[in-house]
Amino acid sequence: MTSFSARVVKSIIRLYTFPYRRKHMSLSRSLKYKKREYKVPKDFDYSIENYNGIRVEKLMPKDKKSDKIILQFHGGGAVMDMSNGFYRKVAEKYSLITGLSVFTIDYNAGKDKVHPSLLEDCFAAYMGLVDSGINPDDIIATGDSMGGNLMLATCLKLRDEKRQLPKALIAISSFLDNTLTGDSYRKNCYTDPMYALPRYQSYKKYGHLIRRKVPYFENCNPQDPYVSPAFGDYEDFPPVMIICGDCETDESDSDMLFERLKRADVKVDYKKYKGMFHDFFYFAPFIKESKKAWLDIKNFANKNFDD
Repeated sequence: MTSFSARVVKSIIRLYTFPYRRKHMSLSRSLKYKKREYKVPKDFDYSIENYNGIRVEKLMPKDKKSDKIILQFHGGGAVMDMSNGFYRKVAEKYSLITGLSVFTIDYNAGKDKVHPSLLEDCFAAYMGLVDSGINPDDIIATGDSMGGNLMLATCLKLRDEKRQLPKALIAISSFLDNTLTGDSYRKNCYTDPMYALPRYQSYKKYGHLIRRKVPYFENCNPQDPYVSPAFGDYEDFPPVMIICGDCETDESDSDMLFERLKRADVKVDYKKYKGMFHDFFYFAPFIKESKKAWLDIKNFANKNFDD
């Protein structure tokens, strides 16, 4: 049963997003993001470094006991960077939960960007980190939404070029299928508080409008695995954790990834949370379901770094 606090949060989100949902607007491209000065928590060190020309933000506990890291591929629909502070707070949470340093690739997002520019940024940053002396066995990569797409595409490219992948991967509410054929768009056409249709709009008439094409992938083959990792071959991949909610419009993307990973005999742990929405434990870390998801991540990281 969905917790009371989760139901309240979903109602608030539904009200906030209504003006955008009724006009079938992209949240990532419509919301105004304000740049915010980052106030580093007292228990952390923070720096920004460039790896092969790509910014990487580093958040490190002052009392860190390990050189292992979480490598974050942030979301934001290919248009949001780190400057509004949201993913810095997420990085803090990852570090508090795991006790590890969190490095975030601040790829060159923007409304004018087109594929494969961001994939190339992420690949270059990863290779720069490895060339600097970081062992891939000391990296767990995590990505949400568009960041999940970029993380998996980067790892497919690494595998294809016979380079070493991270120790393990975490794919969260990932946007992975640019064919937009998944049945969850129909199943969750009214339940997703961020992207669903208003109740008064029929799916028959308006359903195609929630299957939104991402301008970053315009003119791309939607079945190219570097564009749609849901169609990837995951042979020789490390263990993967998938997390999503069962009321997301693109829930099917995670289902497709799960099936592809199983087909390749990859160790996969799929956590699907009843009644939960896109990136729920990023937006509302205080609800019961989010606390469980963060604990799942902690256990997954501990298990894989202890192997």
